[in-house]
Amino acid sequence: MPTDHPLSPGGATLAILDANVLLPPRLSDLLFDLALEGLYHPRWTLAIESEFISHFAEVVLAKDKKERKAMKAAAATPEQINKAKRRLQCFRGAAGPAYEVLLYDKHEYQSKVPLQVHAGDVHVASAALVLQTLAQEEGVADRVFVVSDNLAHLAVHAMAAIGVSVVSPGNFIDLLNAAAPARVDNALQKTIRDLEAPPFSQEDLLRLLVNRGAKDTATLYGAIWGLKMVPSSPPAK
Repeated sequence: MPTDHPLSPGGATLAILDANVLLPPRLSDLLFDLALEGLYHPRWTLAIESEFISHFAEVVLAKDKKERKAMKAAAATPEQINKAKRRLQCFRGAAGPAYEVLLYDKHEYQSKVPLQVHAGDVHVASAALVLQTLAQEEGVADRVFVVSDNLAHLAVHAMAAIGVSVVSPGNFIDLLNAAAPARVDNALQKTIRDLEAPPFSQEDLLRLLVNRGAKDTATLYGAIWGLKMVPSSPPAK
């Protein structure tokens, strides 16, 4: 299938989305709207889905710090698990059947992960190496990213040395915006338009961009929308 991915001229942009960027609802809404605009292909694994389900209640459902702490300490309830699975089903529908990366748990790939990668994140790095290896074998000019909020554990420089770009979600959004601003604009407008319960305003989106580190994109749209850069606060869900 032909692609027009601005970060990968002549190939496809494939991004492993870590559980910590899939969990926050508004951030993941925006990331999938960018994918639906045709800017990249989102990918993840069953291990990432397992982490998503394990942490869903504390990240998405908790109303305050006390409740978050309690949910983190407790086993997920059937109701919480079902809510997490429904959210994952939405992701799968948006990404299409090719979302799942296989073989990431095989020694062939895990043995290639740099030693600097934290043991708990080897599965994420290994999934990226599966995609990279497949691209090399097929002789295509695909570019592979890992999008994560846990850069310290994913050995950014060591992964870059073997051809995988590990970036924060804000950095990823900035890269896409620099490469295809009109298409990013379409995605941002879709995010605002589609989120109605509760409503998600331009101010809310600008705050999300600021808090997630998409500084260049936030600066641009703050000027376009005539809004002041909102003060940084704890990352919006």
